[in-house]
Amino acid sequence: MDLNIEAAPPLEVILICIAAAMAIIVVIVLVVRHKRLQRLKTGAYYMEALKDLIRGNEESAFRNLKKTVAEDTGNIDAYLKLGDIFRGRGEPEKALQIHRQLTVRTDLSSQNRMDLLKSLALDYLENGKEERAIATLKELLSLDRKNLWGHRKLLGQYERRGDWNQALSTQEEIFKIAGSKDDSLLAFYEVQIANQLMAKDDFHRARLKYKDALRRDRYCVAAYLGLGDAYQKENRLDDAIENWKELLITIPQKAYLVFRCLEKALYEKGQFGEVAKLYRDLLERDHGNIRALLALANIYDKKGDINEAIQSCEKVLEIDPGSVAARQFLVKLYQQRGDQAKVIENLEILVGATMSTKNRFECNVCGHVSPEPLWYCPQCGQWRTYDL
Repeated sequence: MDLNIEAAPPLEVILICIAAAMAIIVVIVLVVRHKRLQRLKTGAYYMEALKDLIRGNEESAFRNLKKTVAEDTGNIDAYLKLGDIFRGRGEPEKALQIHRQLTVRTDLSSQNRMDLLKSLALDYLENGKEERAIATLKELLSLDRKNLWGHRKLLGQYERRGDWNQALSTQEEIFKIAGSKDDSLLAFYEVQIANQLMAKDDFHRARLKYKDALRRDRYCVAAYLGLGDAYQKENRLDDAIENWKELLITIPQKAYLVFRCLEKALYEKGQFGEVAKLYRDLLERDHGNIRALLALANIYDKKGDINEAIQSCEKVLEIDPGSVAARQFLVKLYQQRGDQAKVIENLEILVGATMSTKNRFECNVCGHVSPEPLWYCPQCGQWRTYDL
């Protein structure tokens, strides 16, 4: 056998190659270990940040999140939370800057994108960019049609802008997703739409929307009030009167809201004598209706029937001994009858009590006061918070 001994590499070359290979392996191992340690370190920062947020230690969370994104640009959630903290600290511009930078990334998961859109919508709202906020919320809902948070945020924007048609549609969608329904609330949206039509003198379409509200909720007082006003604007006084009479029958507790309108309309038609009968009929259905008793006392007073007026006021005091309005009325009536002892007696009871008989409606949530009955608070944006 002929062996080519000279072709074999020298032993020194083999050893050098082995040494070089081992060196490369060591370097690779060290690099991998370093990266692993860095990931562990970065992960530790992120976990600490999450713990800080749970504990409410926002400042520490902020520091740990900054360390996280400095060493791991792939941690999308850390960026999102960092921006949210900026917004919470009253720096919405910085929050928007961080979150907008994420929109160009191609490595966002579906959940990441939805979380990002949620944060962006809040950023835009804090920065006063309502149009962008609405567009962002719509984009969020295009990805998740059943996102209740997105629908509710969108609803809030429509309500603040007075876009009641869109608000109605959005509220219906919310009820559909939640598996619940509140027809009385939906009726108020119909009323708001009708009120806007009234402001444009579109009385016919407004009337139709008020009727839509009553189809949703036959006990919607606001719809009765608006419908009566629409009939009046259309010079249909008979229809307005019938509408108000329907309110007296359907919701006697709220009938006082149309007493003046009804009295004025019947007076204009020469049927003022019918008013007392309406009030008596109302009291047959609702014996404790104090406002109806006072209204009836006022009618008796105008007719000069002082004794009947006094009896009506006394019935009020049987129901509510603290009624300032009834005491004030009695002072007037006894003065007309010349009974000074009774005048003094009632005046003494009134000492220290308020003498105002004007209606005053106050929001139970924010305290907003209105001289007129309201169903949607213009100050805090809450529904059905006024005691009527």
